[in-house]
Amino acid sequence: MSHHVRRVFLIVLFVIVLVLSLVFFLKNNEVITFNYIVGSTDITVSALLLLTFAAGAILGVISLLPLLLRLKHQQALLQKQIRMTEKEVENLRVLPVRD
Repeated sequence: MSHHVRRVFLIVLFVIVLVLSLVFFLKNNEVITFNYIVGSTDITVSALLLLTFAAGAILGVISLLPLLLRLKHQQALLQKQIRMTEKEVENLRVLPVRD
């Protein structure tokens, strides 16, 4: 798939999701009372779902941070090992060949 076609596809997909989200929010504008640990508040169903989705996404990203940091550290160590190996190979290439 060419870069231009992919870009157009992503834009069209974004617009479709945006329109469907707008329709969903307009259809679910009933106000409900949301009771949480320290109190309660009146909020629309769509806003509550959006907040719940956002909280889940944030918690998901936070739960992946330790793995991401460990992989970044491992990548840095491997990059250092590659540089050392390349330097060693370069040093071996400049040594004269002995019979």
